[in-house]
Amino acid sequence: MSSTSRPQGEDTPWAESPEQDWDNLLPAVSQEAATNAPEARRSSDERKASEEQGAAGIRRDAAAAGREGHRGNGLLEPAGHGETTRQNKAQAQRGTEARATAARDAAIEDRPRALGLRRALITIAVPLATLMLGVRAIATPAFLWLEYHRPGFPKDSFGFSTDDRMTYGSYGLEYVLNTAPSRYLGDLTTPDGQSIFTPAEVSHMTDVKHVMLWALVGVVLFCLVALVGMKGLRRRAPGAIRKSIFWGAWLTLVVLVVLGIFGALGWQALFTGFHEVFFSGGNWAFRESDSLIRLFPEQFWVDAAVGIAIFGVVVSAVLLISTWPTAYRRQRALKAAHDRQEIRDRLSR
Repeated sequence: MSSTSRPQGEDTPWAESPEQDWDNLLPAVSQEAATNAPEARRSSDERKASEEQGAAGIRRDAAAAGREGHRGNGLLEPAGHGETTRQNKAQAQRGTEARATAARDAAIEDRPRALGLRRALITIAVPLATLMLGVRAIATPAFLWLEYHRPGFPKDSFGFSTDDRMTYGSYGLEYVLNTAPSRYLGDLTTPDGQSIFTPAEVSHMTDVKHVMLWALVGVVLFCLVALVGMKGLRRRAPGAIRKSIFWGAWLTLVVLVVLGIFGALGWQALFTGFHEVFFSGGNWAFRESDSLIRLFPEQFWVDAAVGIAIFGVVVSAVLLISTWPTAYRRQRALKAAHDRQEIRDRLSR
């Protein structure tokens, strides 16, 4: 290999050996490069590590800043939140499974609780509601007008005209049904200033008001209990509600027939017994000249009883027609029961 000469000078490395060859310098250069290579690699690795550490530090700072931002917004999850969340999810899943198991067992059992009691409540509620509605239909100015204007109704022999009866009788009915104090009747006077009702009459009408109020509240509460008892029966006991209403309509007719027999055999005894039960104070007997007798004579109460009976018969007839166990209704109930049984069989497998 030919050598290449370089210019010589006092400061050049070839001054002492002008004929020195580059090939003779290669081993020394290679050895120096080999010696310096690990140090260069270490420097490069250190620079990379430093850069990575710097990047990681930047990421940590950014994450810390994000957490601080979430903490400021109330969104930072506390330590151990992940474990708590998993436990809550596990508990929720176990609760769901328990509810599903309970629902499955209930579907397999599929028999409403206290079915007989619930059906009895519905049956008894029918005559109670029917009679209360009948009483409320009678206690109206419309029925009063029909009574005072119908042929054969006794006239007042003490001077009340038909218009007077309508006016004062309407006051009496309204007092029984409203929440006014006793002076609503006590302050009622004729054009010449005489009181229409005596204190004894006002006291009796107040007792009637209380009886009507408590009877209405009791019937309403009983009917509400019966309505609550209907919950789920249409689906889980097909035909139970219809049968209960059907027998309730028959029970209403039986009650009306029994009361009609007692009234026909001894109206006065029935009327007296009713007042002795509900007005045991004894302030229900008045003279014929008292306003209550003049406005509401005995014939009025007989007609009122007949009107309540007619109302009850009509309502019972409607209920019987609506719930009569026809072949179609029986078949529909049997089909619903069969479908429920199939579901129970599938769930029990």
